[in-house]
Amino acid sequence: MNVSRRHLTILSAAGAMGFVTPLSHAEDIFSGRPMRAGFGLGVKFAQGQPIKDMAALEDLGVSWVRDTVRWAVMEPKAGGHQAFPAAFQRRLDYYRSHDIGVVFYLAYANHEAYPATARHPLAPVDPEAFGRYAGHIARLLKASGVRHVIEVWNEPHNFTLRKMVGGHWNGKPPSPWVAHYVDMVRQAVKAVKKVDARTRVITCEDVWVNHYRFLEAGLPPELDGFGLHPYTHHDAPGPERTSVHPRSEWAQPFQIVDADRSFASAAQRLRAHGRSKLGHVPQLWVTEWGWRIGSPTPDGPLDETRQAALLPRAFITAEAAGIEALLWFSLQDSVDGPYGLLGRKGVRRPAYSAYRTLARELGDHALSARLTSPSRRTEGVQAFLFKNGSGSKIAVWSADNRDRALIQPKTWSVVRAVDTWGEPVVPRRGADGITYPIGAAPVYLEFDGTAPIRWSDHIVQ
Repeated sequence: MNVSRRHLTILSAAGAMGFVTPLSHAEDIFSGRPMRAGFGLGVKFAQGQPIKDMAALEDLGVSWVRDTVRWAVMEPKAGGHQAFPAAFQRRLDYYRSHDIGVVFYLAYANHEAYPATARHPLAPVDPEAFGRYAGHIARLLKASGVRHVIEVWNEPHNFTLRKMVGGHWNGKPPSPWVAHYVDMVRQAVKAVKKVDARTRVITCEDVWVNHYRFLEAGLPPELDGFGLHPYTHHDAPGPERTSVHPRSEWAQPFQIVDADRSFASAAQRLRAHGRSKLGHVPQLWVTEWGWRIGSPTPDGPLDETRQAALLPRAFITAEAAGIEALLWFSLQDSVDGPYGLLGRKGVRRPAYSAYRTLARELGDHALSARLTSPSRRTEGVQAFLFKNGSGSKIAVWSADNRDRALIQPKTWSVVRAVDTWGEPVVPRRGADGITYPIGAAPVYLEFDGTAPIRWSDHIVQ
């Protein structure tokens, strides 16, 4: 997706001291691509998920998966790089035959081939050895014929690297792990681009400010983009609002979001800072995003119904922000607890139906317009228009999770309404006219090909 076409003019304000100055309201990105191009999913086959669940990828309409083989498996002895294990090769064959791309994340420390010594305590994460691992993976993925992106590590502040090298979780100086990670990225980018300059390489972090720290530490200009894990905190009612505040103390001296704390503004600001340091507009990939059953929210512990409601909102919010792909976390619970579309015994959660419905309702449609005000991205009703040829659909929901009613204007010709789980929505007909229930879970309204679609805030009660 060429996100730069729509918003290069608003990416120019990156401060010389590493501080992003105030920007205008974040602009939506209308790429013209079908929504399914950004539909991704984190799979758990490397963590014990049964291979029979792979059929779910086709059922769900997935375009990208996140998968891996650990460094120590690929190089059990120094210099002894191996072919992909048979189980992973079978997955690659499936991905290729179903036109599913793979985001392959490079992980983790290799204590087997490069054991730590008193003289070289960081040998298991040696940047040059890690770069050779990256290059080897790039060669194998290129030969596989599978669409692919290579992601450098997984949350380095959280998994292994910071604990080995030292420093703060938010990269605040002194944090030697930041420079070490950036050196690993440099070596990985160099090795991968030598194999195939077209292979995209991205970073990875779930702490927004650490992407700024990496840029300040000297990420290579050949880097293609950033892998984000924008999990929200208990005070965010949904994906429209980040966990970050405009003046979060732990993020200083950077301002990561606008006053509304919108995901859109966070994405815009990171692109702006990335462009100022890399010399090009970086791609943004959300390689993990989801909600754990039972986690705190402003409305109480999150249940399965609310988890399902948040899923399509996250995908639509990400598409409007110009995200390359969102890889929902995750297909199955496995070792991480109840995040999955499937429980550990394979039982489908409501979020499974929400994903499948999203793909069937909007997969072939392109985001065309935001109908509700861009000045209220994190509150009230959100409505987006999608087009597929002459066909039009609207997705509408309440960002604050309140129940409301949408009064159908007389000029609208709605031919079909479906809820988040794929069930028909029966409108109420009364003195006010035809009304549809609107709440935390999106409703999809389908129009005939010629009906004008105009929005007014007055149609919502």
